[in-house]
Amino acid sequence: MKRLKRNQLFFGTLLMMTFLLGTAVPALAGQTPGVLDCVEGDSVRGWAWNSSDPASAVEVKVTVTNQATGQTEAEYTAPADDYREDLVRKGTGTGNYGFEVIVPWESYEDGSYLVEAYASGMKLSSPKVHSVGDMQVMSSDGSAGTLRSLGIFKTTGYCPCSACSEGWGRHTSTGAIASANHTIAVDPRVIPYGSKIMINGVIYTAEDRGGAVKGNHVDIFFNTHGETRAYGTRSAEVFLVQ
Repeated sequence: MKRLKRNQLFFGTLLMMTFLLGTAVPALAGQTPGVLDCVEGDSVRGWAWNSSDPASAVEVKVTVTNQATGQTEAEYTAPADDYREDLVRKGTGTGNYGFEVIVPWESYEDGSYLVEAYASGMKLSSPKVHSVGDMQVMSSDGSAGTLRSLGIFKTTGYCPCSACSEGWGRHTSTGAIASANHTIAVDPRVIPYGSKIMINGVIYTAEDRGGAVKGNHVDIFFNTHGETRAYGTRSAEVFLVQ
């Protein structure tokens, strides 16, 4: 009798899982994942693909929004059909999912612009912030400054956990206590300690360094390991606040 009840429980659970999986698949079908990788010079690049039809090329729309006014200044479209070997290695079909649009930044007024990308009505991850000319910014301490681009950097994340901080927790190499939306680890030969740095619209302070942080690489401090993993590795334009 006990064996019969266990069997009934097992098959009942199996049927429920089958039902849930069967109903979940249609909801996932047709999603268009993708990433806006970088803004380098006039070039905006990324990738997008339709998981329900990997052989077709989706059209990507890139929008440029003035952060001061909230007004969309321009929209650009391009097919996501450029071959990228890194996407083949990730197992995403043929790898013909890259896109590039050219934005004539010289025609834009000085200011800060949010660059976003969409495919099949879905927003791609990793929107970017790009500045044109000298722009006044206000730091968290109330001081004003202008931005100078240091170029495109590799950016990663770390947190107080033992895996990320090697036992240092929130203690930094400069003696400051690390905090989210404030602390970054840098190569001090490239970015001196104490520098105010803006990345994607957030102003950070260079307070730490890491063994793997060398050259044009910035490690951004997060409160949790989940946030660190979600951030991953991204390319971003780095600005010095002067």
